[in-house]
Amino acid sequence: MNKKLGIIGGLGPMATAYFMRRIIELTDAKTDQENIEMIIYNCPSIPDRTGYILGESSESPLPKITELANSLERQNVDYIAMPCITAHFFHDQLADSVMIPVSNGIKEAAQYLSERGISKVGIMATDGTASMHLFDSVFKDYDIKCIYPDAAGQKAVMSIIYDDVKAGQPVNMDAFEQVKNQLLDAGAQVVILGCTELSIVKRDYEVGANVLDIVDVLAADCVKKCAKARPECDNLITK
Repeated sequence: MNKKLGIIGGLGPMATAYFMRRIIELTDAKTDQENIEMIIYNCPSIPDRTGYILGESSESPLPKITELANSLERQNVDYIAMPCITAHFFHDQLADSVMIPVSNGIKEAAQYLSERGISKVGIMATDGTASMHLFDSVFKDYDIKCIYPDAAGQKAVMSIIYDDVKAGQPVNMDAFEQVKNQLLDAGAQVVILGCTELSIVKRDYEVGANVLDIVDVLAADCVKKCAKARPECDNLITK
């Protein structure tokens, strides 16, 4: 029997919807009943994660995130996922607040890349994720070096996330390609879309080869933990 998955979502809403879609697509299900049962909290009122991490807001997202995790635990889910990478800043505190496992997309990405011999990656993510070195702190244990865009490139990434995707506007793909190429030129073997809003870019536009979407990593992990996975779960880097 499949396990039940709890999702702390709404950070942002479109990324949560896409995360659910990817879970379904990566599940090896022949019938409705073979899919994963999910309880999803789409809670966009959770305070902005980047603003809090950078000290631009005093309102912590953690109390609401923890409240939702506790509610999911009371509803007997077997596994919890949070499709927001910046919010992984709070992963350890969240995991300590419940007795059930909480997916760690950053750690899963590190393991996935390490198994494939990747030693240098480019990171496209929010200022909060970049400034707190969320990827570096885990990837260093796997001997994987993280490369980030320069100041102008990072500003472009934030604009794509907030001004384009979160605002429901067309994505500036010229800017996306410039940042991606900058990272590849700096030696990155793979460019990680390290923000779930950037996953929406991959959903709607052609992002090219050598890209690993963090939503795909999270979804594949959840499927493997809760049901039978399709072979695509082991082929997540774009060709």
